[in-house]
Amino acid sequence: KVAASMGYVALAVTYVAGYLFLVFVAICLACGLYYLAELCEEYTSLTKRVIYWAIIAILIEHVLLLVFERLPWQLVLLGMGSHCCYFQLLKSFPFLQLSSPAFLLSCVAVAVCTYGWVAHFASDYHSPAFVLGFLLANCWLVPFAFFISLSVNESVLPSNQHLGASQAFSEPGARRGKTQSGILSVFDFFRSKKEELMPGLTKKV
Repeated sequence: KVAASMGYVALAVTYVAGYLFLVFVAICLACGLYYLAELCEEYTSLTKRVIYWAIIAILIEHVLLLVFERLPWQLVLLGMGSHCCYFQLLKSFPFLQLSSPAFLLSCVAVAVCTYGWVAHFASDYHSPAFVLGFLLANCWLVPFAFFISLSVNESVLPSNQHLGASQAFSEPGARRGKTQSGILSVFDFFRSKKEELMPGLTKKV
């Protein structure tokens, strides 16, 4: 009876702690995305090289999967084809045309590859950690890098550079810095809303 009565308390504490853990994970992911977007804007050429070698490494891995592993060759070839589509996006990097055939085809390739591998692993049980790790390396890594680089796509436009320069020198003593865009502007929007809703928690200078 004591164990049964204590079970409800332990269950409630577990659920509360689990939700708090998810909140902390979301905050950490948001901070990480913001930092990565800042790095991509600061080091555009380095970001392009990193994405290039990531595509090369994943293509080599697909060849090894095709030779040494008993995996569906259709899905392996589909993964290789999707990463060849990412090469087309890399040619115009950091300028990404969201309505271009290469971008739309890449989005379709990500969705089809993810669905194909999930359906394959669903037919034969694998641990969730294994499936997520496989999908992250073979389906999501390069698209995620392009997603982070969307802020670079906007910040390098001549109109945004001119706007940033006009804002930097419009007033004497104004703060000189680059215009936030893309993912960075999204985080700045939420931060400004937080300051409006909770002004007491914001440090006033």
